Amino acid sequence: VKVDFKKLFLRLWRLLVSPRQEWEAIREESPRPDMLMTFFFPLTCCCGLAVLLGRLLREGFGSAFMSGFAEAVVASLGLVVAFYLSMAVVGWAAPRYLHMETDRRDTTLLVGYSFAVVFALTLLVGLFPAWVMFKWVLQFYVVYVVWVGADVMLQIGEDRRMTFSLMVSAVILLVPFIIQTIFNKLSLAFG
Repeated sequence: VKVDFKKLFLRLWRLLVSPRQEWEAIREESPRPDMLMTFFFPLTCCCGLAVLLGRLLREGFGSAFMSGFAEAVVASLGLVVAFYLSMAVVGWAAPRYLHMETDRRDTTLLVGYSFAVVFALTLLVGLFPAWVMFKWVLQFYVVYVVWVGADVMLQIGEDRRMTFSLMVSAVILLVPFIIQTIFNKLSLAFG
């Protein structure tokens, strides 16, 4: 699969600045591209690269490479695990607690593209760690992106959409944070 980085970053930008229009464009795409191969995994790699480059620019290219590489791997791993865990949570919780069946393909698109905010903030903070306050404040925009996507992609009614949006957003936001915290504690213990 060939990745068109111009389209990739354009889609990322549009999901951030005009999510309703971009969700509608995603819904209307035919044939639908493989979101994981053309959006999610390339941006995960870009985030890892941004974390590595940020570390190397701050601490130098000599001694910081291995620790920067490890930090980049942990950041990327956290994003991938968060995606698959989000899919599992939606697949398990939607029928049980929200009393709704979801189409797996549309749910995959919704969850994957909802990482747009996390990707943008990870890229920004990876390169410029001093801007971490922006990440803590702006990450909650994920809830809005999921809210709009749940309406457009899954046609979830307003009575269940907030619960669904909060559930998916919580997993998207918390899992990478938990994974990074665990690995940071492990690296300190074995450091």
